[in-house]
Amino acid sequence: MEHDNTLKSYGGLREFLAALATPHLWALLAWYDIRQRYRRSVLGPFWVTLSTGVMIGTMGLLWSVLFKSDVRAYLPFFAVGNIVWTFYSTQINEACLGFTQFENIIKQIRFPMAVYLLRILMRNLIILAHNCVIIIVVLVWLAPPLTWVAWLALPGLLLGSAAMMGASLIVSVFCTRFRDMPMIVQNLMLVMFYITPIIWRPSALGPQHQWVATYNPFAHLIEIVRAPLIEARFPVESWLLSLATAAILLIFGVMLQGRFKDRIAYWL
Repeated sequence: MEHDNTLKSYGGLREFLAALATPHLWALLAWYDIRQRYRRSVLGPFWVTLSTGVMIGTMGLLWSVLFKSDVRAYLPFFAVGNIVWTFYSTQINEACLGFTQFENIIKQIRFPMAVYLLRILMRNLIILAHNCVIIIVVLVWLAPPLTWVAWLALPGLLLGSAAMMGASLIVSVFCTRFRDMPMIVQNLMLVMFYITPIIWRPSALGPQHQWVATYNPFAHLIEIVRAPLIEARFPVESWLLSLATAAILLIFGVMLQGRFKDRIAYWL
C-alpha cells in the first residue's frame, strides 16, 4: 500500500511537470477566457480595473480618516495590499470550481489536471496585470520615488503565485469531492481578509496580539510584494516564511493530485 502511494505521488509530480511544460496550452486558454468574458466590451478587463480603482480610492480615504492615518502613507499600503489580496483570494475561490467548470472537457479529453488550474492562475494574472495600473498611479502620485528595490516585488509575486498554485491543487480536489467545500472556502477567505493586514497595519495590533499577523501566511505573502514597493525594503523573514508556505502547499498539492487524479472524472 505504501509503495502504491509513493508511485501515485511520483505520478502526480510527473503530471504536474507535464502541465507546466505546456504553457502554450493553458496560457492560450486563459487568454481565450478573458476575451470571451469581455467580448463586445469597450474597456474589456479595464472595467475591473476601473471598479477596483474607485473602490480603493473611496475605501482608502474612508479608512484613513477612521484610523486617523495620513492618506499619503495609508493609501499606497491599502492599494497594494488589496490588489494582491484580490488576486490571491480570487485564485483560491475559482480553484474550488477548477474541475467542475471544465467538466465537459475533462470527460472528453485527457489533459494533466493541473492544466485547468494553471489556466485559472494565468487568467487571474492577466487581470492582476491590468490592476497594476492602479498601483502605478497611486505610487507615482503619493509614494516616495521608487528605487531598484521595487523590482523585488516581481519575484515576490512569482513566489505568491506558486503558493496559490499549491493551494489551488489542494482545494480543487476537496471541493470536487465534497460539494459543500466551496462555500466553506469562500467564507474562510472572507474571514482571512479581515485578519490579514490589508486595511490595518500590523503595528495597530500591539505586542499582545502581534501573533495574528506573525502566524498569518497571507500577511507574509502580501508583504513580500508590498514592502519593496512602498517601503523600499526586502522583508527577509516574510520571504523565508513564504518560501516554506509555498513549498508545503506545492508538495502536499502534488501528492494529493497524484493520489486522486484518476477519481476526479468520476466525482464530476
